[in-house]
Amino acid sequence: MPENTVSDQEMVAALLQLHTLSPAPDEVDKLIAAYGPTRAAVAALYTMPGVRYEEPAITFDPRV
Repeated sequence: MPENTVSDQEMVAALLQLHTLSPAPDEVDKLIAAYGPTRAAVAALYTMPGVRYEEPAITFDPRV
């Protein structure tokens, strides 16, 4: 890993400390395991070209 890359374990620990959360050790292990796939899924939301300013598929117009 390059020196400037933070591991999933370090990132989860930092986020938990930042938000003053102290889950059980087994929960921390689950958070670490889920962190990578979750970050990838969030990043994928930004890769869809041309839909950034589109309206959602379902809208509600109270005037109708």
